[in-house]
Amino acid sequence: MMLRVAILLGAAALHAEPLVTGFERFHAATPTAEGGRLLYNELGCVNCHGGDTGLPTMRGPALATVTQRVRSEWLRKFLADPASIHPGTVMPQVLAKADDKTLVAIEHYLASLKPKTASKGPAKILHVNGGRGGELFNTLGCVACHAPGKDFVPPEGLPKASEFTHRSVAFGDLKAKYSLDSLGAFILDPLKVRTDGRMPKIMMEKQDTIDIAGYLLEFQGSDGRLDNPIDGVIADKALAIAGRKAVIAAQCAACHDLPKDAASKPVALKKNDGGCLDADHAKGPRYALSDAQRATLKLFLAKKDETASPKLAADLTLHALNCIACHERDGKGGPDTARKPYFQGDHNLGDTGRYPPPLTGVGGKLRPEWLSKVLHGENRVRTYLKTKMPQYGAATAELGKLLGVADARVALKFEGGDDTAGRKLMGTQGGAGCITCHRWGDRPSLGIQGPDLSNIAARLQEGWLREYLINPAAYRTGTLMPSFWPAGKSFNSSILGGDTDKQIASIFKFVESANGDPEGFPQNRNGEFEIIPKDRPVVQRAFLDGVGVRAILVGFPTGVHLAYDGDKGGPGLAWKGRFFDAYLTWFSRFPTFEKPIGEQVVAWPKPSGRFLGYRLDAKGNPTFLNEQGGVKVEETYEGIENGLRRAITWAPTPDFSPTITHPADLKPTEESSAQGRRVFTYLWK
Repeated sequence: MMLRVAILLGAAALHAEPLVTGFERFHAATPTAEGGRLLYNELGCVNCHGGDTGLPTMRGPALATVTQRVRSEWLRKFLADPASIHPGTVMPQVLAKADDKTLVAIEHYLASLKPKTASKGPAKILHVNGGRGGELFNTLGCVACHAPGKDFVPPEGLPKASEFTHRSVAFGDLKAKYSLDSLGAFILDPLKVRTDGRMPKIMMEKQDTIDIAGYLLEFQGSDGRLDNPIDGVIADKALAIAGRKAVIAAQCAACHDLPKDAASKPVALKKNDGGCLDADHAKGPRYALSDAQRATLKLFLAKKDETASPKLAADLTLHALNCIACHERDGKGGPDTARKPYFQGDHNLGDTGRYPPPLTGVGGKLRPEWLSKVLHGENRVRTYLKTKMPQYGAATAELGKLLGVADARVALKFEGGDDTAGRKLMGTQGGAGCITCHRWGDRPSLGIQGPDLSNIAARLQEGWLREYLINPAAYRTGTLMPSFWPAGKSFNSSILGGDTDKQIASIFKFVESANGDPEGFPQNRNGEFEIIPKDRPVVQRAFLDGVGVRAILVGFPTGVHLAYDGDKGGPGLAWKGRFFDAYLTWFSRFPTFEKPIGEQVVAWPKPSGRFLGYRLDAKGNPTFLNEQGGVKVEETYEGIENGLRRAITWAPTPDFSPTITHPADLKPTEESSAQGRRVFTYLWK
């Protein structure tokens, strides 16, 4: 496996200066006080010297568990010279004169700190799939900030090095720093360690994060039990006391949460150019600032007491959190040319089906309650995007309010709406045909699967909605959304006399009333296309929610059914009762993710093998063929009364045992266990 970390695409020559991506992209070319405000906050200057930047706090990671998270040798080297170990880090060199004895003492002091919650110790990792982790890393959004891996080729091919227009956030030597378990735990929830959220939390399953960690660490093989764990330091009391003195002298508590007896004192700013802004200063933190960074900070310090406007604070917060890596705002930002191929989704929707939406005017677009939940990683409406909206925790606490003020528009309240007319307007029977391209709650559209429209009354402000419906292209270049009220004139004069304002108000009122579905959805409620297994099992491929686009559904006459993951190789879902309604799978031009129509649905953890196909026996029972760690594994399923029987077989191989998982809320009975074979029974009530 090639060395990913060393040859990541877009990894230009190492830079000594700290990297604040938002500054580099938007403020480095021409020094400004605004850029200096961003640097003053993100480099932690405000933590030592005080002031109010109007931006979310940027403090260092939690230190109470650091000796359990990272390797001892890496930690001491990083403390001595952070930039040489992690290029681009915003951690300054504060211990340049510390000898090895002092560094060891500091490590013991950190080991003596008690975390707020007790550590559970290293997790037992059974299986790692670095190949799957590479796909996740390169498609979920990680490469918006970090360089993509050279061994992952997006559908459009590898970008050219010249197409990377800004630096990527470097990793440093991850192998020297982390174990498989500790890196996986960090990826699962970075906010536990870095509560201020510059590294956000992406909602993933634990196995996803282990696989990504395996990819980044170039973990060899698939047996997670071969991980080299971190041996936590056991604090020596005398050394810890000496380490505490060194930590106090270095003012570490200015940026890190430490006990009160290690508190730091505010440091007054010098009126001249001394201190951290001097390239060769001998005392205090040492930043290898670039000339542009130094000049920009000086401009800000000259105006330090000026308060940031809500718009400036909002824009700089977006720069600080690197939201502009994925989103555009006011024509700036978004992924550069090199990173665009890694943003995947529904190509039928054009660019809007691949890239996150622009943030231009977003505070005047979304209702405050909805926006607040979006900033917490909730209310996801563009489920077709592979890139996931992450959570930033406390760092976005004020962002919604700032955007609301910065983007405020004249309030509009719709009047004169008629929900009956709105129902017709949204439908296909003489209306605008909205459901041709948009979902409606749990009902997929009749064509491409645009965002759900059933929530627009809770999601969108009326003024923005009116303007958007009249001229969609003004809000998003390249959108497939046409205008049905071009230049403010209605497309249909037969509904409400062609009054544009009344028609739009009626659409809003219908959505708000939740009074039925728009006209035109297929009336197949009688189960005309429902598959009912009778004499033998039925196999049906489908897009299934919770399993994926390669789901293999097996309906058993005994009444409990299975959905198998035909991509990664492993059981996905099982349920009791009715099997599957195939109407949309068979007849829709754009099949969507379906759901089982039965009850008591249970889910297996995401599999991480390699699917090799399946075969059916004389009775129609399927045997699925997979590969785990280079060993072929077969799974045969048979329907029994109120349940399923699962037989797993493999050629006995030294030091190999297949990864076998079960639904969290359905414990099986093991019928038999022999060398190369295990049989389980799952029963439903």
